Amino acid sequence: MKTSRLRRLSICITDLENIPPEKITIAGNGKKYTSLTTWDYGDDNTNDHDFSVSITRTSQEKQDGIPITYIGGGLIIGY
Repeated sequence: MKTSRLRRLSICITDLENIPPEKITIAGNGKKYTSLTTWDYGDDNTNDHDFSVSITRTSQEKQDGIPITYIGGGLIIGY
């Protein structure tokens, strides 16, 4: 059984405005979506966050060395 963890995150709205159009999907309801990735830091993080939030890269973008677009970070505040 998985243990639930409560997370609180902060996303930079200004960075969201710069998401490339090809990273935005329009659903059948007309709403716009993008895929986000989080990465948990180890014990030695230096930015007072437990994890980062970025725009998801495709496998090809990773192979091509396209840099990660970080848009925020967050804290794990409980279990």
